[in-house]
Amino acid sequence: MMEMFGLKSKMALVTGASKNFGMEIATGLCEAGADVIITSREIRRASAAAEKLSAEHNVRVIPMSMDLLDEQSITALFQEIKDKFGKLDILVNNAGGHSKEACGYLERETLSGWKSFIDANLTGTFLMVREYSKLMIPHKSGCIINISSVSSLLGRDRSVYPQGMTPNPVAYTAAKAGVAGLTYDAAAYLGAFGIRVNAISPGGFERTQPKEFIEEYSRRTMLGRMGKEGQDLKGAVVFLASDAAGYITGHNLYVDGGFTRFK
Repeated sequence: MMEMFGLKSKMALVTGASKNFGMEIATGLCEAGADVIITSREIRRASAAAEKLSAEHNVRVIPMSMDLLDEQSITALFQEIKDKFGKLDILVNNAGGHSKEACGYLERETLSGWKSFIDANLTGTFLMVREYSKLMIPHKSGCIINISSVSSLLGRDRSVYPQGMTPNPVAYTAAKAGVAGLTYDAAAYLGAFGIRVNAISPGGFERTQPKEFIEEYSRRTMLGRMGKEGQDLKGAVVFLASDAAGYITGHNLYVDGGFTRFK
């Protein structure tokens, strides 16, 4: 049974893998035996992360430069992958981003701030899925995992945010809801070619938020805590990437401690 969860001899790509969720996801894939390509806009960051991961795990970790906001950068990335490796077994669309313009107050949001969220979180994911499809349709196999968010599933209670902390922007919610919709319909389209497409919607993970926010958010989860970085997300990714999830597609897996179902 455990062999079904292994990813030995698989090649995976994780976008935005130099820190946070991306690093955790890349680590989990390495631990499962996959060779991993990690991307960042800055090749030095991808190279530093690749060096760290390859030193800790007996797999290949390849750094590549890619700008999610640049269509030509994405097409060039996949051409390089095709030329060097021929195919890509697993794609994890983790990279996204927040806009410095976003204030979290709907009546004060700007159109440029809105567009920056959509471009980074939704349009970039679409371009990655499109180019992956071109690469893998001829192989009749493949796996795409899109990182969405619990913010896409519900309206947020702004009272959880203490004074001085930016509330959840509506543009982020809309972009991540778009990622979920893209996942469902891409799964419907690509299923005929043996390509599975799933999403993961993480809840809040503890990083450097104010203590008051962590306490308030934790009370709103069934497990009474926020997610633990480096621990609580990678298992879900490895599962969906593995043969153990071979009959799962068009699914959105909530990794949120019960946040979305707790009333």
